[in-house]
Amino acid sequence: MKMKKILFIFFLFMLAATVNSYAAYAKSAVTSPPPVTITGQVKDAQGQPIAGVSVKIKGTGNGTQTDVNGKFQLQAPDNATLVFSFLGYAEQSVTLNGQTTLNITLQESSIALQEVVAIGYGTQKRSEATGSSSSVSAKEIAKRPITQLSQALQGTISGVAVTSANGQPGQGPRVQIRGANSITGNNEPLYVTDGNIGAAPDDPNDVESIEVLKDAASTAIYGSRGSNGVVLITTKSGHAGKMRIDFNSWVQNDQMPKMLSLMGAYDFARSVNNQFASTGQTAAFTQAQLDNFKNNGGGTDWQKALFRKAWVQYYDLAISGGSDAVTYRVSLGYLDQPGTILNTYYKRTTFKSNTDFKINNKMDLRIILSASLPQNHNNSYGGGLGDPFNQATEWDPTSPVKDASGSYINHSKYASIQFNPVEQAISQADDGSATNLNGTATFNYHIINDLTFTSTDVYSIGQNYLQRLYGPGTSQYDSGAGYINNETNKFHGYLSSNFLTYHHKFGDHTVTATGLYEVQSGTSTDFIATAKGLSTYSLGYYNLGLGGSQQTASSYSSDALVSYLARVQYNYKEKYFVTASVRTDGSSHLIQKYSTFPSVGVSWNASNEDFLKDSKIFSDLKIRATYGQTGNQNVGAYSTIAQIGTAPGQAPGAQPAYYFNGGTPGAAGTPSVATPLGNGVSTALKWETKTAYDLGIDMAFLKGRLTFTADAYKNNISNLLYSYPATYYDGGGSYKRNIGNLTNNGIEFALGGTPVVSSNFKWNTNITLSINRNKVTSLGGLDNQPVIGGNNTINAILKVGQPLGEFYGYKFLGTWQTSEAAQAALYGMKPGDAKYLDVNGDHTYNSGDYQLLGNATPKFTFGFINDISYRNFTLSFMFQGQQGSQVFSQTLAYTWGGLGDQKNATTTQAVPENLWTPTHQTNNPAWSSSSVNYNNSSRYVYNSSYAKLKNLSLTYRVPAEMLKRVSARSLDVYVSGQNLFTITSYKGYDPEIDNAGNAITQGQEFGVIPNPKTFTIGIRLGL
Repeated sequence: MKMKKILFIFFLFMLAATVNSYAAYAKSAVTSPPPVTITGQVKDAQGQPIAGVSVKIKGTGNGTQTDVNGKFQLQAPDNATLVFSFLGYAEQSVTLNGQTTLNITLQESSIALQEVVAIGYGTQKRSEATGSSSSVSAKEIAKRPITQLSQALQGTISGVAVTSANGQPGQGPRVQIRGANSITGNNEPLYVTDGNIGAAPDDPNDVESIEVLKDAASTAIYGSRGSNGVVLITTKSGHAGKMRIDFNSWVQNDQMPKMLSLMGAYDFARSVNNQFASTGQTAAFTQAQLDNFKNNGGGTDWQKALFRKAWVQYYDLAISGGSDAVTYRVSLGYLDQPGTILNTYYKRTTFKSNTDFKINNKMDLRIILSASLPQNHNNSYGGGLGDPFNQATEWDPTSPVKDASGSYINHSKYASIQFNPVEQAISQADDGSATNLNGTATFNYHIINDLTFTSTDVYSIGQNYLQRLYGPGTSQYDSGAGYINNETNKFHGYLSSNFLTYHHKFGDHTVTATGLYEVQSGTSTDFIATAKGLSTYSLGYYNLGLGGSQQTASSYSSDALVSYLARVQYNYKEKYFVTASVRTDGSSHLIQKYSTFPSVGVSWNASNEDFLKDSKIFSDLKIRATYGQTGNQNVGAYSTIAQIGTAPGQAPGAQPAYYFNGGTPGAAGTPSVATPLGNGVSTALKWETKTAYDLGIDMAFLKGRLTFTADAYKNNISNLLYSYPATYYDGGGSYKRNIGNLTNNGIEFALGGTPVVSSNFKWNTNITLSINRNKVTSLGGLDNQPVIGGNNTINAILKVGQPLGEFYGYKFLGTWQTSEAAQAALYGMKPGDAKYLDVNGDHTYNSGDYQLLGNATPKFTFGFINDISYRNFTLSFMFQGQQGSQVFSQTLAYTWGGLGDQKNATTTQAVPENLWTPTHQTNNPAWSSSSVNYNNSSRYVYNSSYAKLKNLSLTYRVPAEMLKRVSARSLDVYVSGQNLFTITSYKGYDPEIDNAGNAITQGQEFGVIPNPKTFTIGIRLGL
């Protein structure tokens, strides 16, 4: 209530402060002179026309854009002021004073301090910003055939780490801004699209610009959801004038970036024979079989059998135009993305319309409608032992895919004991479809000259429908656990953001004040039905009634968030700037529901000081400093309410059940659904809070030809939310609890510019470098917390004093040598066996010998982007990478065999001549009944540093003179390639990928599909 009173008084103050100016405004209101036709052309400093420049009548929402020849035409009063703006150029204002023809020259400014950027609940000139933020334009997005918005952030912004963690179709990369800010929660930033909080557009081609807010002073305005950074997205709008048609299409070939070096049939057969001989078994393959494999080849390359080259298609059509009163843009997009694994795909149809209405001189309205209809088939492979992709590296190459009768061979006698990966991929069906609808209305009421009321209201509805079939030809059916199921999830959400903005300039002072009330709520329902023991699978997943047993489950979830914000921005002489804000959030997820998040930022634009105004060195110089707090409520709804037990996770739709009369699941017996008590809950759960400090500098030299930005930051995250282990007498399991602290400290740099520019040649370049150091400083008394990672093995640890992403297990020391026979015998081993560090000296290997083995967090990440233009050709290329990181690869561990599910090795490193012998004492252990191959050991921790050529493209812009013949506005034709090569010492598929569930298990890789190498040809046509 106190916060409400403060805001109420704050609003009254703003209203009272404008009474005098309102009176003056009323007296000066006169009938506007009749409009006249204004024409002109906009060029750059080299005299080249600039297409797409925004030309607006100052003080109104009316305007147009320049065409491909840089020309424009609009109706405006003869005393109006026109504002010309374009990303990468300094904004320019021209008062007509009777002029009807204008020739405008825009000056480049790489950081464009006059550029107006989104800051959340409003806009601001970049020169006035006190926080740390970076932009990505539609021009940058268009360089690559990206399918997910987050791909546009990779390598383009310092302090933003983007990793494509899985190469499956439809899967987007992970994004971290300034390190991991939560140990088990989601570390993704908050996405805000045209005021819609928590939403990112499905089609990147609809995006006009992206603004990434990195420091807490910038993100604190989003309070409880801003701790991981904020990505503000502005989508494309229409412009007054002639209707425009834009068509964008590309076709792309995706393929595996590399193959693992695995044994063929001959090498595998002799390797198995060598293993059997070393362990006293009879040879598996006869000499005749070996000779046949050697001379005639044969066998199966399971990687080639499962992988494929996939052709991806993308189409986007947009129509825009309008008048001074109404402008519109409508787009329709379609993506068809088959996967590089057999029988996988992702398809997506999108629709979006932006319509702007100028109701009168005081009121305007924007209506945004969007729809997304994604479909996916078998794109849920998350990695792990049983996934077909992983099994392709583990299956016996001497075994054919099918037998002589044409039937699949379900199991092989050697190597993996799992199911035929090709048969599994072909036979299973895991299908999903969704309908997502969203409507956004933004209403602006210019109450008086200095005071504006804005209301953004968003309503979202959606439905996800999943259907699964695991019948004949799948491992589930083979083990007697085949099933079909259908699952439906429905949700709807509502967001209402209402704020007053007071902007007043008096003398050398400018004040902008914002007061906000916001509420957001959502409801979700879920229903799932599963059938087992079907009499026939011929109807697929369409008839659950064919099952010998059926199970159903349903759920309901609802939550809400209410927020209040006050923000003041002060500007003195365009030199000194202060921004302060305070936001209070109340969440239904927590016990201590309300928390307040303050922030303050200051900046000094030294380039506007008299001693630098005429500087021949500095074009711009600004120093920034900020402090702020943000929060994280990343726990599920009802986390503070004790609940009854639900599905134990045996299969989708399963319920806790008690079987009596001797019955067991899947057999005879009568099940009775039980309702046991669930885990305990915290009685004091509160916000996870990040306190952040930032110091930055922005510099430009040589009239904007060279720019440099640097930031140093320190983030402390307290009251960490963690799944705390409960004692058995308290019911066991785990519950959410605030337990400790985490720090992220770092430095980030961005260097850009135009080293060369002439009438026909231009070179733009941009380099980003980010350094982050992460450390757990407190865990509420837990100190060391081993964590189970891939294949249900302890291979990670949460440890005070160490960063997140620590690998944990045995330290591999190579092999016991012949001179160490006596020492090896103490462990029941012999020379040639694997040797590990015995920490406690008890002559046995157990969990007491676990050590820290490495870390997944890179020492630094980088991006290097270049655009080289000559006449109508533009060559673009981007390198992206990381250094100082490590990966824990269980995929490579299993190719060495001896791990239960994997009996025999498949890697070429395991051929007999590479293994230990008394005369060839290597660190590759010999086959032995006494040797142990621990997969959670440093033997399988690898350097994952890499540098990738992420994008290489060549674009040809057809000259405007040629297009006049076909009445086209513009036409670009381009070819490009992505992930063309990777410089790395890592022996696995891709050093960029992992299947981590959270920041603790990051860097763990087990059967994860790599990012494909792609080749693209496309066009962009404007009519």
